Amino acid sequence: MDAKYGDKAVRAVVPGLGLSLRLPRRRGSGAGTAIRRTICALLAFALLVFLPLRSISGRSSSALPGADCGPVVTESGGDERAPANLRSFVGEDGHLDDRRFTVLLNTFKRRDLLKKAVAHYATCENVAEIRVVWSEQVPPPTRGEEGGAYFGPKPSMVTYDSHPTTSIQNRFDPPANGANAISTRAVFNVDDDVRMPCAALARGFRAWRANEDVLVGYYPRTHAPNDSGCGWRYVWDDFSLWRRGDFSIVLTKAAFMRTGYMSLYSEGLPQSARRYIDEYKNCEDIAMQILTAKITGKPPVYVPVPTMHYLWAKLEGFGVAGISKGSGHHVHRGECITDLSRMIGGTSGDAGRPPSTPLVRAPLRAWRG
Repeated sequence: MDAKYGDKAVRAVVPGLGLSLRLPRRRGSGAGTAIRRTICALLAFALLVFLPLRSISGRSSSALPGADCGPVVTESGGDERAPANLRSFVGEDGHLDDRRFTVLLNTFKRRDLLKKAVAHYATCENVAEIRVVWSEQVPPPTRGEEGGAYFGPKPSMVTYDSHPTTSIQNRFDPPANGANAISTRAVFNVDDDVRMPCAALARGFRAWRANEDVLVGYYPRTHAPNDSGCGWRYVWDDFSLWRRGDFSIVLTKAAFMRTGYMSLYSEGLPQSARRYIDEYKNCEDIAMQILTAKITGKPPVYVPVPTMHYLWAKLEGFGVAGISKGSGHHVHRGECITDLSRMIGGTSGDAGRPPSTPLVRAPLRAWRG
């Protein structure tokens, strides 16, 4: 863009989130100056008005002095805890291909998005295969259906893995062993409505290769004590994340992880936690983050998305159905952190304190390796 306009560019930055926008600047151009001022005014308006309003429900809180934070029994809970030898469920993966990765594409009744996602990821480098997590209770598409649109430009690299239920946890159920097993050490978990640019995907894979034992993702979140002081609050909006300056979760709607962590989830997650997640149809990604933090003692790694992709994805997301659009979704995810931490390895809160959680916070800085 700089070469096109023959001068320097103005860079507008959203602090802490690794987002930046290069704005052209021409010498002696009154129209260009007006455009720049308009864009800067809009950015200032978004930061000073819109984002703080979004973060009202995510404001900081502290424990209430003397609050009684006794054990909380959930409808799907119980006294079951995760096994002490969680790491053993990961298994050996030294024989798997570490030069490429497998795309685990999660979809459910959004056929147009599915076709676009398959076509997109088939064009990215280092993708060994695309495994579609098929939870619709009908047969998956065939190669001849709609002119092969469900298999993209490289049909041989696309496999549909059917599941007998519609559980949101199917995305972490490992395919059968043998010829149908995943052949790579890394998998990229992604939802059908996320088409990460190939260059950003390659950067994320490099980050994972440098941090193979943790989750590496593009959408950071964090946790903080809730208003009662007896549980955790889910911090999700951009302004609150920037203001706090830390993160402890990356969303698995776009995240790399070891293939063995699918077995960690399917075999190591307590059945009480599985029932809890299926009952509320939420928080399987939080459970995976807690499990990996539990066995590594490390935070995830954050890789920034390109600014224009970030903004365009926000616009495309309006009107698209999904569980994150439901009323109370983010409030419940705070409850998930509290309850799942207790089930997987935390303890009940003492007076005025939330239960401990395996989640590990880190400064909100993008990976730059």
